[in-house]
Amino acid sequence: MVDEYAERGLQSHFVYVREAHPGENYPAHTSFDQKMQYARDFQKMVGVKRPILVDDLEGTTHQAFGTLPNMTYILNSAHTVIFRANWTDPPTIRFALDYHFGALDRRRSGLRQNPFYAEMYAFRWVDDSAFMEGLELSGQKAVDEFQKAREMWARGEHLGTIRNKLLS
Repeated sequence: MVDEYAERGLQSHFVYVREAHPGENYPAHTSFDQKMQYARDFQKMVGVKRPILVDDLEGTTHQAFGTLPNMTYILNSAHTVIFRANWTDPPTIRFALDYHFGALDRRRSGLRQNPFYAEMYAFRWVDDSAFMEGLELSGQKAVDEFQKAREMWARGEHLGTIRNKLLS
């Protein structure tokens, strides 16, 4: 998508914040050097072509932007957030970019516009096999913990409760 919108001035960065599912191969970070290496490994394994920015060891950026594992923010040239999603979903991002660039084109053609706030409840396609392959890269511990979390979700347990039980 970055290439498709490059002529419109789009830039994209990936912010590496933490291991969402640490395991024996990729445990939780204990040093910034380790975190940098994991980010490099991730870039190679997943084929990320855009620049990767690495959050500090304390997760300052991650905490400032919501603490979810796969969020997307789109900022305009004035650094105003014009789109935010708690999950990275390419079709939804494309929709947001097309909407934004269309509004810019209408403004440039002389149409008067007023900004407004909107929310959208979206759905993303889940590829369980690809997700499990990713977990397996971290190690069996990550696979086992995720399965345990799934069982807890099925019982209706709250995310905070699940996180506390997995960490204990």
